[in-house]
Amino acid sequence: MLIFRRIFNFEKAKVEQLEKRLNQRYAPGPAFPLQATLRLAGRNCAAKIQDISSTGIGVLVDRDTDLAAGQFVRLDLLLGQHRLEIDARLMHLKPREDGAYLGLGLKFGEFELQKTYLQLMQPVVIGRSLQLMAADRIIQDDPRFFKRVYIGETDSVLTVRSEQVPGNPMDSFEFRMLDYFCRGVMRKGQPEALESMDVHGLIGGKPVFESSGGLHDEILQLFRWILPNLSSAVPDDVRAFLQRFAG
Repeated sequence: MLIFRRIFNFEKAKVEQLEKRLNQRYAPGPAFPLQATLRLAGRNCAAKIQDISSTGIGVLVDRDTDLAAGQFVRLDLLLGQHRLEIDARLMHLKPREDGAYLGLGLKFGEFELQKTYLQLMQPVVIGRSLQLMAADRIIQDDPRFFKRVYIGETDSVLTVRSEQVPGNPMDSFEFRMLDYFCRGVMRKGQPEALESMDVHGLIGGKPVFESSGGLHDEILQLFRWILPNLSSAVPDDVRAFLQRFAG
């Protein structure tokens, strides 16, 4: 059931704190491949996700759908080959011109399901929360490059370096995503393979980067899922640059 088996191994004792931290609503990016279906009284109802939080989801359904506040439904979420089936209660309903907005309160029957859902949230939270750091807070420590830094929730930091030459071509990036890290560098105008690291995986106090293996594959998938969720604070040129490393 878990989306990630090597990363985001949230401990049950810390989930309550994580829930509080992620209780605000985040709108997934339009290109993020997360799909939803409501099941009610033996029939399926197509739903379009509007926002998610640690305890609830807002979806848009057809206005003719026969629903009322207080009803219990089952929410099916599909991300890639991963499917989550979550019981939910319709907390409120608001008619809109393009349909009806439903606010769903999620009911997790088991911890593994809740853990999987919190894993699913991470690409959305990390990407949508990124904001440009003020220029006076960024230390420009290499005269060859100009740094742009974006910071977000769950201790996320994206650093992009551009060369200090005409045209300012982007040279490299580093992206900390909670406890995981990836980086990419251009060589002769072409992207080198993305490297990744678990920040806890230090040998002799030095970071150990990987470009293959199970852990790397999961960090790479996280990176790929973050890209369609990048906030509007991240400009198109940076998005295009990062996409070159997604493979």
